Amino acid sequence: MRIKSNLAADGALVVVTLIWGSTFVMAKDVLSYWPPLAYITIRFALAALVLVALFPRLFIRARREEWRAGATLGLLMAFAFAGQAVGQVYTTPSKSAFITGLTTPLVPFVALVILRVRPTIENLIGVSLASIGGMLILIPQDASVNRGDVLTLACTTLFAAHITLLSTYARRFDIRQLTVLQITSAAIVFVLVWLAFKACALFLVGHPLPEVVAQEAVPLVLSVRVLWQIVYLALVATVATFLLWTWGQSRMSATHAAIIFSLEPVFATMFALAVRGGQEWMGGRGALGAALIFLGIIISELHLGDRRKSAGQGAEALDEDRDISLAESN
Repeated sequence: MRIKSNLAADGALVVVTLIWGSTFVMAKDVLSYWPPLAYITIRFALAALVLVALFPRLFIRARREEWRAGATLGLLMAFAFAGQAVGQVYTTPSKSAFITGLTTPLVPFVALVILRVRPTIENLIGVSLASIGGMLILIPQDASVNRGDVLTLACTTLFAAHITLLSTYARRFDIRQLTVLQITSAAIVFVLVWLAFKACALFLVGHPLPEVVAQEAVPLVLSVRVLWQIVYLALVATVATFLLWTWGQSRMSATHAAIIFSLEPVFATMFALAVRGGQEWMGGRGALGAALIFLGIIISELHLGDRRKSAGQGAEALDEDRDISLAESN
């Protein structure tokens, strides 16, 4: 038995997950003042402007295949984040974090379907333990299901596909360029849809509007509290995390990344406790869930049985070559 050595990449994704854990309560607060599409559009547009300013040459010199990879990731991310933001209007931060955490068990199956990559036994054990742990932490006391829950659940498939493809593209392209292109692509989608909704509301003044359009027609509240939260969500929770995420995931499989991301409910609960008080804590059940998540991450770091070492390395190399070949063919 031995432990994998790629701890720097693991540490990068743990930091990313910690930051993401802080966003559930913060996003819920922003959404009490701003409609969901306006919030997500401003957040990603600001992040895209910062990234283009930081890496202008990488943006200008991007080739067709790099744009194709970035746009694919950006579209998946755009629909996933937009759906999650709309869902958060109708559900609680804990329920949103819990449902989003179901991305973890989905990733190995999405990777198998898209890339034909089989997870290792360590990955499967780690995914199982982490998924059970996440459920124990954030199974909401309110067991009712609303449209926000359903919408958030639908987005988990998109998040899983994004994580899976990022593992492939991050090995082929410059991580900074890939980050710029995917964030910019997502921002373009958000801006176009938001402007379309605004135009629809303008032309249909005095007429009944669809609910999703009507909620975007309300004026934005520009308070210091909201603005600093938007800046944090754009610069820290988007620019910084996506650079770290892309770098870290270029050094691991999609399934391993998903196991680390299962820490998100742990961090989300910690921040919810700090901001919203003890009603967010699940007691002994939550402690057991956190322990299972950490155990799942540790097991995913192990090679169980030295006799499988060479075979495992050969399979991993074959899987990586297969990932790259498939991505090139697309």
